[in-house]
Amino acid sequence: MNKEKRSLFNMVFGKKITQAVGNYLQLMSGYNSTYTDIGDNIYDSNIVRECINTIATHAAKMLPKHIKKVNGITQQYKGDINYLLSVQPNPMMTTYDFLYKVTSILYSANNVFIFIDKDKKGMITGFYPLHPDNCTLYEKNGKIYIRFQFNDGNSYFTLYDEVIHLRRFFNKHDIYGENNEVLRGAIETANTATEGIRNAIKTSTSLKGVLKYSNAMLKDRDIKKNRDQFVKDFIDNMGDGSGIAGLDSKAEFQELNLKPLTLDKEQLKFVNYNIFDYFSISENIVRSKFDDIEWNAFYESVIEPLSIQMSNAFTIKIFGKESIKAGHQIVFDVNRIKYAKTETKINLLKETAILGLYTIDEAREILDLPAIGGEEGKKRLQTLNVINQDIADQYQGGKNNGKKNTGNKTSRNEGNAK
Repeated sequence: MNKEKRSLFNMVFGKKITQAVGNYLQLMSGYNSTYTDIGDNIYDSNIVRECINTIATHAAKMLPKHIKKVNGITQQYKGDINYLLSVQPNPMMTTYDFLYKVTSILYSANNVFIFIDKDKKGMITGFYPLHPDNCTLYEKNGKIYIRFQFNDGNSYFTLYDEVIHLRRFFNKHDIYGENNEVLRGAIETANTATEGIRNAIKTSTSLKGVLKYSNAMLKDRDIKKNRDQFVKDFIDNMGDGSGIAGLDSKAEFQELNLKPLTLDKEQLKFVNYNIFDYFSISENIVRSKFDDIEWNAFYESVIEPLSIQMSNAFTIKIFGKESIKAGHQIVFDVNRIKYAKTETKINLLKETAILGLYTIDEAREILDLPAIGGEEGKKRLQTLNVINQDIADQYQGGKNNGKKNTGNKTSRNEGNAK
């Protein structure tokens, strides 16, 4: 009995593939409605891959949550959507894997599409990040459709509203983010510099020169034969570790001192920094040598905008207008304090204790300590230097139960009277 082979495509989209219908979407910018991914070309660059990996690794630490805000009070929902986003978005990925892949595709292609899988009742059952070779926009009855074409030849056609679309460099095109073509020059320069260093090493370990023969005239084939014999003898002698080649009086070897051109340390840094700057990331972040100041700069310029972008995109595609008005949101939280120095964390807790912002367990989490739990862990850290406004009025001579508080003045008068 032959068992039917199921492709991953069918597992995600089902067996029925809807063919494209409608007309190509006419864009106001005049650009083509088809987008072709060239992201893998830049991802082949070592330094580009390091930058994308660093951003994706930190972005994958975000904590997706389904919350509801009512009258300023935030409640976290524990339903199916919250489970999918915070634990297992689809059967093949953990939340970390999902966020890493979404971010990695976004930064390599500047467009990433997340397919929202639903059951027959319209309930969300999974989220799948897509990396198509190209996609094309269509229009029918006032609605936008999108067709994904994948590397294996399969295609899928669906409403644009049924996918979450994240994009970077969203400027010229009406729908898609711009590609990374402008980065190609910096990548080629970096690759040329790396290749130059590799060739310099090869040149420094090889012998280059001219064989000059004392014979009056040699035929071309004899010159080639003698040269090949010299190369063979030299390589054989190098193989035994001596590094010596022998010549008789008929030939003379004149060495050519070729000095390959390579970039110095500062020039090489400049080449790499062009790529670092493109991704708004520093070398210390990539090398994991950052301090809290560098981390905050990276957080505010890269991670925080990404968390806001994802929060907005997921919210509007998961919930309807009325649900959003009722306070339902998807948020991607980042613990930015976690990467600060211990001294910075302690000072933060001291300063915020005035407002009583943190419970004991929250403070212990910031310091990477285990929670106490129970009522003790729920107690808030608060300095005694701050008191309630009503008590402050009384303390400073305000009204007390409808009677004027004379304070220490009465005691002093009575003392003087005695």
